[in-house]
Amino acid sequence: MKFIECPVIGTRPHTEFAISGVLEAEPAEIKTMSAAVWTFNRRSIPGERIECWYHTPTQLWFNVTRHTGTDVISRVDLMWRPDD
Repeated sequence: MKFIECPVIGTRPHTEFAISGVLEAEPAEIKTMSAAVWTFNRRSIPGERIECWYHTPTQLWFNVTRHTGTDVISRVDLMWRPDD
């Protein structure tokens, strides 16, 4: 099983998290393309990206920096907690 080192809640199994999406800037051409093209026609090049992850037991949201080619997590930051 894969474990995630989280600075807020400690080491947790990856099965406790759900990935919500990727944080990335919209392209400059967003005004001329359809939503379907922006959503589905992206280049899938391995590299580091920031993803929104939700920890189900604590209801905390995290920004997770992960390399998509190696699946190595380099950073975990608390994004939002329910009482904020």
